[in-house]
Amino acid sequence: MTGPSPAQGTLLLLRHGESIFNASSTFTGLLDVGLTPAGERQLAVAAELIARAGLRPDVIVSSPMLRARRTTELLVAHLGLEDVPVETTWRLAERDYGCLTGVPKAVAVARHGEENFFTWRRTLHGRPPAASPERRASWVDPAPLAERGPLEAGMGESLHDVVVRVRPLWETSLRERLADGARLFVVAHGNSLRALCAVMEDLTDPEVEELNIPAGHPLVYAVDSAGRVHPRGGRYLDDDAAQVAAAKVAAEGGT
Repeated sequence: MTGPSPAQGTLLLLRHGESIFNASSTFTGLLDVGLTPAGERQLAVAAELIARAGLRPDVIVSSPMLRARRTTELLVAHLGLEDVPVETTWRLAERDYGCLTGVPKAVAVARHGEENFFTWRRTLHGRPPAASPERRASWVDPAPLAERGPLEAGMGESLHDVVVRVRPLWETSLRERLADGARLFVVAHGNSLRALCAVMEDLTDPEVEELNIPAGHPLVYAVDSAGRVHPRGGRYLDDDAAQVAAAKVAAEGGT
């Protein structure tokens, strides 16, 4: 029996630093909010870990949303990556939370009940209902994405919907470059990164439900010449701190 092909590429996944709505425990979805000062400090720590590990990307692939773009800007500044190309794609935008968008999580539980809250938020196929036209009209800045694609804030997506839009990015772009030896940094969101992990690791539904990716913690995979990622689950550059942060995310109901 032959073992896996030798590792060829390096993939680093990074969820953006703490956003304003993360700090207030509010569903953000496709609302475009910035980072908190704490979120910006998280990126300084992440950059130090990346530098210590000797990792430098050939390309950074980012969500076009403000919190991901700012995370990318900080990484570039801290690591001196001004010469590294940055690509953005709507496929990495955060999941659209429909009627939950802009709602504090405690209010969402009280309004819709624990069962709906869990189903809509954590399961692969649970999809929050669309926000009302009045709610959507009230959002000052619903989704000024550089590349909007077909996304429309407030319509609602399941995590499976995000998997469907992320899959072509992995299968037609990222995997091929990594198999050829590229070093890629992907900067995105809790749910678009969960979806990407589901695709590239072929996660089961329960594994997807249990996966929490904490903000600002670099997660690294080696990728072999067949485009397979190693190890399963990846390797956090500061595993102890990342596990504590992931446990906090889980205690709040998950990503």
